[in-house]
Amino acid sequence: MRFFYIFLFVFAFVGCSITQTPIKSQSVAILIKNTNLKINDVGFIHLYSNFAQIQIYNSGKDILNLKIKENICINNACEPPIKFNKMFFQNEYYANLLSDIIKFKPIFDGINLNKTNCGFVQNISKFGIKYEVCENQLSFSDPKTKIKLSIMD
Repeated sequence: MRFFYIFLFVFAFVGCSITQTPIKSQSVAILIKNTNLKINDVGFIHLYSNFAQIQIYNSGKDILNLKIKENICINNACEPPIKFNKMFFQNEYYANLLSDIIKFKPIFDGINLNKTNCGFVQNISKFGIKYEVCENQLSFSDPKTKIKLSIMD
């Protein structure tokens, strides 16, 4: 019985304090512009083993906390990825689009991918999307829906 109380004590005080450490963290300048959101500030991208997170600060205050797990959450308001895409990109696209962008990966299974000296460019005429990754800089734009997402180291 004594071991049970010791276990309970250790679990109660240590178990809740365990946090995941990011695999990669970087400070970035982020521009997010769509019909619902306009942000141009500095923040952090944290990549964990099972999710990604963007935190943007202004005057030391957390103004955007975006987590991409099985749902996409903005400041604790969560939506399934397809529904989030419909709201943010004004099109459903595919579930991992935002995750691929944040991880600087090719989108839409690498369709129309052209490698460059420093990364790649994708012009996806079907959707009017231009996506470019060059070293630690990223630019995603959709002139039809006036969406712009830019990340710079």
